[in-house]
Amino acid sequence: MSKTEAAKSAQVVEGAVHVASVAGKSIALTRVKGTVQAFENKCPHLGLALSRGKIEGSAITCPWHGSKFDMCSGKNLDWVNSFVGIPMPDWTHGMISMGKKPAGITTFKASEKDGAVLVDL
Repeated sequence: MSKTEAAKSAQVVEGAVHVASVAGKSIALTRVKGTVQAFENKCPHLGLALSRGKIEGSAITCPWHGSKFDMCSGKNLDWVNSFVGIPMPDWTHGMISMGKKPAGITTFKASEKDGAVLVDL
């Protein structure tokens, strides 16, 4: 695996997502407690972009169907529970998930060197 520059360090800030294209993949970059985190900019539910999701601490919530993920570990914290940000009753969650089982997001090792964010795919 090789480290590839994905962004300048100043572009990656706490509480926001910076999207970069690395080796043909859409990679989301953010900081959690000052440390750069990198993950695939794709929700495992339907493959929609996570970059517009709400960040709370180390978690990001998919803006489309409400799935929540830990941006450091990739772990799924909550599975589909809303539709375009509108919370839905529990009985609809199975329909919204369309039979897909909870899954985590793909994370990548990220580091910084000489003012650049490097991602190891």
